[in-house]
Parts: sequence; structure tokens; C-alpha cells
Amino acid sequence: MLAPLMTANTTKKNQLFSAVVLPLLGLVVLIILIMAGIHYAISWYNKPATTMVATTAQRISTIAAADLYDLSGSEASGYSNPFKLFDEDCDPAINPEKIPATNPLPSSKVFIFYPQGKGHRIVIDLKAIHHLEAMYWYDKAFESDSIWLYAGDMKNWIPVVAYKTGTPATWGWKQFAINSSTRYLMIRFNSYKSVISEMVLYGTAKEPLQNTIAIKGKPTATVCFEKFVGVNSYDYPSLALMQPMHRIRLYQMMGWYDNDKADYPANKTNFNHDYKPQPQLLETYADSLQKAGKQIWISVRGVPKYLEAQSVQEKGKPVTVIGMDTEDPFSYERHAKTFYNLAAYYGKSTVPGSSLQAINHNNKASLNVINTFENGNEEDAYWTNNYWTPMDYFALSTADYDGHEGRMGKQLGIKNASPSSLLMASGMIKLDTQRTRTLLFLCQQLRTDQQFIWQGGVQYHHYSNDEKDNSKPPTKGISPEEDKLRERLAKVKTFHNKWLPGIPVILGENGYDRHRSSWQAAPLLPGYNEEQSQGILTIRSVIAAFASGIDEYIYYMMRNATNNDDAPGTFATSGFIGGPQSNRIYQSWYYVSTVMQHLKNYQPDAVVKESGDVWSYRFRHQQYKDSVAYYMVCPTTNGNKINNYRLYCKTAGGKAIKQVNLKDNNTAGTVTTIKSGNGFFETTVSENPVFVFLKENK
Repeated sequence: MLAPLMTANTTKKNQLFSAVVLPLLGLVVLIILIMAGIHYAISWYNKPATTMVATTAQRISTIAAADLYDLSGSEASGYSNPFKLFDEDCDPAINPEKIPATNPLPSSKVFIFYPQGKGHRIVIDLKAIHHLEAMYWYDKAFESDSIWLYAGDMKNWIPVVAYKTGTPATWGWKQFAINSSTRYLMIRFNSYKSVISEMVLYGTAKEPLQNTIAIKGKPTATVCFEKFVGVNSYDYPSLALMQPMHRIRLYQMMGWYDNDKADYPANKTNFNHDYKPQPQLLETYADSLQKAGKQIWISVRGVPKYLEAQSVQEKGKPVTVIGMDTEDPFSYERHAKTFYNLAAYYGKSTVPGSSLQAINHNNKASLNVINTFENGNEEDAYWTNNYWTPMDYFALSTADYDGHEGRMGKQLGIKNASPSSLLMASGMIKLDTQRTRTLLFLCQQLRTDQQFIWQGGVQYHHYSNDEKDNSKPPTKGISPEEDKLRERLAKVKTFHNKWLPGIPVILGENGYDRHRSSWQAAPLLPGYNEEQSQGILTIRSVIAAFASGIDEYIYYMMRNATNNDDAPGTFATSGFIGGPQSNRIYQSWYYVSTVMQHLKNYQPDAVVKESGDVWSYRFRHQQYKDSVAYYMVCPTTNGNKINNYRLYCKTAGGKAIKQVNLKDNNTAGTVTTIKSGNGFFETTVSENPVFVFLKENK
């Protein structure tokens, strides 16, 4: 009976297997397949190798700081450093135990540097086409978020790696197999959460390395003091008050010129806006400045009226229709049209007035009174909700320059209206040469002519104060010597000579307030009042800038901001003269006038001494090369004074030489003569600077 029992049991088992086990096995197989699919999907997204990436390629060790471009422009204001991606000499294929410490991402104001949908982007220039085989990066994120790597160039990025960071429990080197030939890579961080602290590439160069491209040209010629000093203004001061200034940077609002309610392209530019004291004064004022040997450039900032009506703030992006891509030049057609009309009207143009889409211009054009146009102001300000990345500002500027090489239309941009007109870079809030270098890179990548479009100059703003970290606002003004102003500006000039020869370096804003409550108040010098201290520190700043070799200094500001000449607000009392209803002249104006009168034909020559109790610079006459001027000052603000200071120079003993000191309410200063020794002279030096003029002994 055994056999039949076994048969019956087997039948029951088969039935049980068919009814229960097989479905369970199927479910298990399905789960396995699903898990495998999930694992495959995760593997595709992260693409890290589970074992050491097999590669015969060498680690690429030629990446330098100048080969990295921060498309968010976060280095100056966010205190990031893209080079920290490559700064620790790691080789995880050989030594995977090394833990990198630095972080390349912004450490301040982090949210503004990750545009929604675009993230924080860094471009890597390998300086030659490389075949890439492997890549490592060290995941050091506290939260999970996305990072991507692309190959190609700014016109065509191809995804190579997509990765999602982990948490501290999963920190470590992540390995990726790559099979791509490219010169450029771009890494994109979705947010501040997606942190990697180091990146290592393995590949082989397929051509000789090339240095990053600089524009062709010669450094700008050294200027005389007469052409060096200018001023910011929001109105039209008299020619008499403009006498010591060479150029005026005049604020204008886009809403004055584009106040038409009509949609683009039917809108018209208004040249007869209702700005007081009277309409159409700009063209006559610019003409009078030009005839007096002065120049003017207009800083056209803000947004058109139709955007103001939609609550777009002054530093908002003036796209033609709200919602357009702010990194696309074609989004700024309406803005570029206004700049075309400005250049056609105020510049030197062949465009007939009858062809302008403008009103209140009496069919006039080509007035030839203004040839430089600035399209904005401090778009890189991190304290607003309308921060502009270099990508945003390039898109606006290539449209305003020439309609993005005419691709947007022939009646857009200043160059299509007036070929001799120049675009001035919008003033940057810091001495941010990294942002400038990124703008140069974008010109070379996104324009077929590779033209650096800001031919009018790159404009930097800088104020001497105690700010060290922009997470903490400044609390007081400091001297230009404590700020190392000359040294800072000399570095900017060296940068331009290397990368942008021929493009002027302009310090577009610098100055001090008088009122003690302002965090930009001039240090109060012992023995001097607020007004005198402001004037003295202004001269010390102007001379430091002049000695640095930059091309132009634009003081902030010509006129006080309000009619209250003792207003407590920051930048309210920085003017050379009183507010709109006052023509009070401050000592700073007299002091600048004095230096202009005596130093106007001199050029920077040498840093004589920049240490100790007395700092000194030498300037040389443009025409008479044996004529020099020595500037001397105690660099302190505590009342220091040095009697019988001896400066050694090429002068004959017993010779009478001229000394100039600043004097209140006087445009010539106090002029005296002192006698020189054999190869030196002696004088008293204090925190109020002194100038000594002499002819050198051969």
C-alpha cells in the first residue's frame, strides 16, 4: 500500500505546489526583477562603479584656477572657490583613503547662486580635447540632492553623469566610468545640499594644451591726472562745478525712455521724459560738457514702465514678456530696441531721425554728444531678490550691444545704430575679476565673433570699509592705506593687461560720507572736522587709485542725496556739493580742484615707499620728463605727524622746489617753496597729504 500512498501524497504536493508555491515563486521572481530594475535605474542615475574603475589613463593634473568659470558668479559675494574642486592633489585610484577637506560651493548668500531649474554651474576648461575614461568625486553632502556632469561646450552640453548625493553615512569617493572626448566639462549642482569636496578626472590629451584665450590688443595707455578723475551724478551740475572732473557718470532710468504702454514691437522710445528741471536738458548739457572738454556717459538702469506696473523692481530683469528665459538674448528685444534708439539719437549715427521708433525727438538723430552707454548698475548685488548671474547679464548685454550679432534684428543694439558707440559694463559691487573672466569666456563661447562686448570699460565699485564677510555688514569707513586700495586696484589692472588688454579699468564708485552715523563715514582725523576729514580721505583714495595704474576714477557722489545736508543715512552726505536745492561746496571739492590744478599733466611713475610712518608715490610730467611730483602721507588716522622727514631723490642741493598743501575753500592750495639738500629734501608729513614738485638732476 506504500506505492499508492506515495502517489496520493505526491498528487497533493503537486496540487499544493501549483496552487501556493508557484504563485509565491512567481511573486519572489517578480520582486527580484523589480528590485533589479530599481537597482538598474539607480545605477543609471548614479553610475558609480562597484569596483575600481579600470583605466590606463593618467590623472589630469593640469587644471588651474584660471581654467574654471563660475556661471553663477558666486566667488566674490558668495565666497565660493571653484578651484577647490581640484586643489588637494588627490588620486583616489591610487590612494582612496585620502579625505579632501575643502568645499568649492558658496558659503554665504547661498540661495541666490542656484537659479531655479538651472542650479549652480561650473565650467572646466581642460585646455585641449581629452578622451576621458573615469571620474571620481568625493561625496560630502549632509542631505540628498542632484549633481550632473556634462561634456561639450556652452552651445551644446551632453549629459555624462547624473548622481544623487547621500548623507554623512555614505560619504566617500564615488567612481564613474566615462567614455567621452571633450575640451570642456560642466558640473551642475541642483542646490546647496549637493556637496562634493573634490573631483578627479582621468583621461588622455588628444592635442597640445592651449592656454585660456585672452583678447588681442595692447594695454591701455597711461593717463594723465586731468583725464583720470570723474564723478557720479543724478542731475546736471554747472560747468564751473564740473571743472575738476573729466567725465560724469549720469544716472538715467529705463522707465523714462520706455514709458509706452504699447506692446513690443509697437512701443516707441520717449526722448522728452518729464524729468526735472526741464525736458530735453540731457542733450544740451552733454553738448556743453563736450565743448568744455568733458565727457558724459549714461547709466540706464531699472525696468520699463510696463514692468514697473507689474511690480518688477528696479534691479529686475527687463525681459520683453514676464516669464521669458533670462539667459536668452532674445528675451531682451524690447530693451535692445531702446538702446538702439539711444545710440541713434545721442551718438554718431547714419540713422535718419525719421526712421526712429521714437516720440518727442523732432525727427533728430546723430547728435554725437554721448557715445558710451551703461546698461544697468550693480546687477550682482547680493542684497536684493534680483541677483543677476553672469549668464543673465551676458544675455542682456549681447542684445544691447548689437542685437546678438544681428541675429535678433538689425534695429536692435547700440552698434547697429552707431558703430562708434561703446557699451560700458554695469558697475560691479566688488573688484570681481572672476566675474569679468567668466563674461569674457561667455563672449568667446556664445558669440561667433568672440568679441568682448564691453569696449567702453569694465567698471568696478569699491568702498574702503571694515567689511570682511558679507554676512556681516560694514560698520565704519577705513583709510585707503589700511584697505590696501592701491594694491587691490593694481591687481585688477594686471588682470586686464593679461586677459583684456585695451579694455579700460574704471573704479566707478568710491567715496566717503561726512555724517558720523553712516557706516561709510570717513575716519575722523584728529585736529580736523568731519568735512575736512572726508576731503582728506578722498584725496588719499584718489591718489592711491591713480598710483595703481587704472584708467579712471569716478567719485561717489557729485551732489548730496537729499536737501538735508546733515542727513544721517548711508551715502546721503557723500556729495562734493549740497543736495538738489543747495549749492553748498564742501572741502572735498576744493581739495580735488587743488590737486587737479597742480597734478593734471602728471602720470603715475613709481611706488617710492609703502610701509612705515610715511608712504610716498612719484608722478612724472607727461611732456617734461625731468619734472616729477612726490606725494607723501602718513597712512594712519590717529593724528600721526613726522617732522623733518627726508626723502631721497635726484635733486641738487640748495635748489628751491615747490610744495603744495591742501587749504580750505581754496582751489590752489597753499603753495610754498622749500630748499633741497644734495639728493634729498626735507618736509613735514602728516595724515593730510603734501605734494612736492621738482626737476630731477641728471
